Amino acid sequence: MMAWERFARRRLALTRWHCEPENIPAAQQPAFDRAWARQRQLELAVVAMTRDATIPDDLHHAVATSLAVQLDESPFSPAERQAVIAHHARLETQFAEVASKAPVPDDACVLRWYQQHQAQFMRPEQRLTSHLLLTTEQNTAGIRNQITRFYQQIRDNRAAFPRLAARHSHCPSALEGGRLGWVSRGLLFAELENALFALQTDEVSQPVETALGWHLLWCEQIRQPALMAKADALAKAREYLFRQSQQQWQRQWLAALLQPS
Repeated sequence: MMAWERFARRRLALTRWHCEPENIPAAQQPAFDRAWARQRQLELAVVAMTRDATIPDDLHHAVATSLAVQLDESPFSPAERQAVIAHHARLETQFAEVASKAPVPDDACVLRWYQQHQAQFMRPEQRLTSHLLLTTEQNTAGIRNQITRFYQQIRDNRAAFPRLAARHSHCPSALEGGRLGWVSRGLLFAELENALFALQTDEVSQPVETALGWHLLWCEQIRQPALMAKADALAKAREYLFRQSQQQWQRQWLAALLQPS
């Protein structure tokens, strides 16, 4: 069995059966064998179409990077490793060629899809946020007292926030005076998100403790949810529909490869 076959067979087993090929339960072995035979047939057919193609160095490097972790887990010689990378680079080359021929959605199709899915193009609520972090390390009580003093200073004078953050914060945002920019839900630790989205405009949080240490958050402004600009939404809708078209085109092409000639 060639190196690319051993690699692909193992990846199939891990992806769909969550175990090494030799550990697949006996009851599942026929299903695995059918899936592997189909995948092997497809990969052989696809690669055969790229025999004379020149693989760009940047694609070869990108494929090597994407497969590095999985290749490191397998006992391949340097030559076998390069053979696996070359095989997958040829697969990627042909898939890209097929995708480039997929139908591009027309303006009417894009507009119709956008009108049916406008709720997906809402800009979420965002808050212009500044952040100050003091990590605790050993002196937990001292840090708690320090963050309380900072809170009192900032509560009385918001201009103290960037000065204190730049000097004392352990967050990378200290380089910007603590400014994180516009923050949506889902970007911060749960404790920080809960504190931030409970604030009103120009309000500073009480000290918040997380596993990292003690935090202060300043909600400078609030931007309410709003529909994305129509031109931007249509552009995103077009990108989405074209990706769908490419995937469908590739699936149909792969299915055709399996049809008897």
